[in-house]
Amino acid sequence: MLNIKKAIIQSFLVFSLFCSLINIANATDLKFADDGEVGFYIKKLGMKVIDADFQQVDSTIRFDPNHLEQTQIHFVIQVESIDLSNGTLHDILLGEDLFDVAKYKEITFDSTQIQSLGSSKYNVFGNLTIKGKTKQVVFYTTISPENDGSFDFKAATQIQTKNFAMQSKFGSLTDHVDIFVDGALVKK
Repeated sequence: MLNIKKAIIQSFLVFSLFCSLINIANATDLKFADDGEVGFYIKKLGMKVIDADFQQVDSTIRFDPNHLEQTQIHFVIQVESIDLSNGTLHDILLGEDLFDVAKYKEITFDSTQIQSLGSSKYNVFGNLTIKGKTKQVVFYTTISPENDGSFDFKAATQIQTKNFAMQSKFGSLTDHVDIFVDGALVKK
């Protein structure tokens, strides 16, 4: 009788492992399309006073809307690749008080959890690292399937610059920064 119970338990464990492997195989390996935008803006009195995006963004994304626990989103942004609407601010933003690009070359994001809100909308929780400081953030995200197998991907969050050791000579102008991601997720 003990051997039968042991055999049933072993069979169940093997079956569970097999199902997990099948589910992992269903997750789609994606990357953020080269023509997408990752950037930030700062608004005051309803107007964008700073608008920037990054030209060099690497990503690794594994997405299965039916098995969100397997979803992984990883971005690496090269800080020096910043492109600004106001070029005169370039050196200020890359300087020691803000991004300090001489010491900190990359910004990274690693998802830790994804929560479905329905209708292709999600909360993507993860760790954002800027200037060597890592903080948990939530990106409010839309991931919509397209007919060609890609996904339309939009995400946004707001951070407080002081949480990332960023200090500005602009005072309260740069206290809050809106970060955005807008583009397509395509198969690797």
